[in-house]
Amino acid sequence: MSVAEQPMPSASLTEAQKGAIFCVAAHLVWGGMAVYFGLIRHISPLEIAVNRGLWSLPIAGLVIWWLGHSEGVRRALAQPKIVLTLTFTSLLIVFNWGFYVWSIEVGRTVEASLGYFVNPLFNVVAGFLFLGERFTRAQTLAIGLAAIGVAIQSVASGVVPWLGLTLGATFCLYGFIRKTVNVGAVEGFFIETLLIAVPMIAAEAWLFSKGEAWFGSAPYDTIMLMGCGVMTAAALMLFAAAIKRIRYSTAGLMQYISPSLVFLTAIFVFREPMDGWKLASFVIVWVALAIFTVSAVREDRSRRALLESEAPAV
Repeated sequence: MSVAEQPMPSASLTEAQKGAIFCVAAHLVWGGMAVYFGLIRHISPLEIAVNRGLWSLPIAGLVIWWLGHSEGVRRALAQPKIVLTLTFTSLLIVFNWGFYVWSIEVGRTVEASLGYFVNPLFNVVAGFLFLGERFTRAQTLAIGLAAIGVAIQSVASGVVPWLGLTLGATFCLYGFIRKTVNVGAVEGFFIETLLIAVPMIAAEAWLFSKGEAWFGSAPYDTIMLMGCGVMTAAALMLFAAAIKRIRYSTAGLMQYISPSLVFLTAIFVFREPMDGWKLASFVIVWVALAIFTVSAVREDRSRRALLESEAPAV
């Protein structure tokens, strides 16, 4: 057989590889949003949050149609408890969106990134408070170090970094509640944007009535506001596709991509100040996250090894 006739190796990607690519892409979109929002600083955080919700709806609707998940949406909407819970989570995430945009507009992007860095540790605390889970030694050490980092930053700046902590806490609460709802990620996001559509339209109309709306004022502003929704929906859909294909430990390692990009954007693009004490506080937080991540990866591997050892031989 000649070289030309020899079969070429398959270039197709495995599901895990596809999942990793989807996950990286999702975090790149989330991380890139800081630069994107920086380009529309003149638009109020309220209008940006409103348009993130409004323009996410048609994108999510198209994905629901494409995936054929409309029946799942109908079943969820028929259950008042699910609708009530998703109404609360939709308001919670819109608040988080607006608060995040506001932090960029007032030059506090570094502090905002802190909130998303410590979010995994907030999740551990939530499990302790609401699920009766107990801290491992590594988790206790990580939480203690993170608390020291926050304390150093508080003393150095003269104020508790409440903005970052609020962002981390609200996003943790959103994720915690969403996990308790018996609805898929894509279906849930579509319902959330559907439930807030009318209030969001009312908010945009109110901004128009006050002469403070930028949507429709110029092609650039209109397209950028629409793009907020497109980016929001795209990141969520990519992450939803990724999480079904990759292991928990892989997703855990990748969750720091977006806050790292936000942090770098704040320092090198927005030129926000970074003194020695603030840098020291972040270094301590990063050490805490490294300990937490290594512990989580080891636990995940041990769990999978145990499951494999207990699996019946075929």
